[in-house]
Amino acid sequence: MPPSKKVLILLLFLVLQSGAGIIGAAVALDSKYTDVIQQGVTVKGIQLGGLSRAEALLKLQNALPPLPDQNLTISNEERISFINLHELDGSYDYLSSVNEALSYGKTGGALNRLISVLRLKAAPVDLKVSINFSEGKLSEKIKSIQMEWDTPPGDAEIKLVNGSAAIIPEKKGYRLDFEKTLERARQALARGDLAIAAAGQVLEPAVTAADLEEIRILLSEYVTFYDPGDQNRAHNIAVASAAINATLLKPGEIFSLNQKLGPRLAETGYLKAPVYIGGHLAQDIGGGVCQVATTLYNAVLLADLAIVERHPHPKPVAYVPIGLDATIAGDYYDLKFMNNLSSPVYLSSTAEGGKLTVRIFGAVKKEGCSVRITSESTAIDPDIVTYHDDTLPEGETRIKHLGKAGYKAWVYRELIVDNQVVSKTLISSDYYESEDRVIVTGKKAKENPPGDEDK
Repeated sequence: MPPSKKVLILLLFLVLQSGAGIIGAAVALDSKYTDVIQQGVTVKGIQLGGLSRAEALLKLQNALPPLPDQNLTISNEERISFINLHELDGSYDYLSSVNEALSYGKTGGALNRLISVLRLKAAPVDLKVSINFSEGKLSEKIKSIQMEWDTPPGDAEIKLVNGSAAIIPEKKGYRLDFEKTLERARQALARGDLAIAAAGQVLEPAVTAADLEEIRILLSEYVTFYDPGDQNRAHNIAVASAAINATLLKPGEIFSLNQKLGPRLAETGYLKAPVYIGGHLAQDIGGGVCQVATTLYNAVLLADLAIVERHPHPKPVAYVPIGLDATIAGDYYDLKFMNNLSSPVYLSSTAEGGKLTVRIFGAVKKEGCSVRITSESTAIDPDIVTYHDDTLPEGETRIKHLGKAGYKAWVYRELIVDNQVVSKTLISSDYYESEDRVIVTGKKAKENPPGDEDK
């Protein structure tokens, strides 16, 4: 046999011998650690190598007292909350921890287990203790955290500060994902971990300071007053005012008050207050909203924006001159206007202490130019309606209803340049109904006093 073949056979024999030795060692170790924990495995720093399940359980219970006063920490980039484990009926799960230690490194075949033993000699592993807890109480605590953390985004705003427009930066909101955060907490406690990252979503504001950067000029302001003692009506005005506040309108965009407010219902926060129904005042949900419409309408006129749709009340209202009112109703009467400027405009509305203020801000206002809104009206005397009443003595007269005058009104927009009126444009001509004056006359014949017939 050639020398080269002899060498090859010898090497093969040595490899087989080594493999057999390794496999033998693996089998021997596998047999040694079948019912005990491998050396190098600790639980919360407590050595359990070489112990059986029962021995390890007893040692762990003696070495670890009941769960100390610790917290589960839930956090994101900006918030942090703590849940005390005692509030969850938390306790160490000694048995599951021992079972995990007993099964550690024992997956796969004998060779894999030998590798695990050798690895543990070089780098021991420390396992955490699983924690038992009340599912219901954990759910309640995370629900409380959700209620605390959930915040709507806040749009950037423009406010008038010392006569100048000032931008108030936006604020991001947050919505906690309850189900995902609860599952993360469950898994963490099962592993013995006491800190998790909350699952949730950052809510971006619709309007940012960058959106408002070029808006620096107060284009118009209009104020009306209301009785703060009329609580329902004042409440409705405040709700509607808040709904239109902080509205950004891009060039060419049309604003719809009905769309902005949505349905005026008890479910959306509105109360019963006086409204015009069929030309007469009556109590209904949303009374007072038309004052917001009217105040906004006048601010829009002064800002010289384009009115798309506007409707007058059937009768004059007390808070503005005749002809300068605007009403909305259901989804059939609306107040709409368009931003006919080449830059965005911003609406600000506040209702405080009986004072409703609507301001419109923009980017550019021509120097020396202003808009003035004027109105003219002619009174229409009420009709006199007379009818007889058989229960009143003949010749007696009573006024049942004083009646109210009606009006014809014309509203004009005047453009003023360098204190001179350069144009006057008719905006609207409206008719407001009068209310009849009602007079009742008696028709009952007079009776002679007793005894008169003897005289």
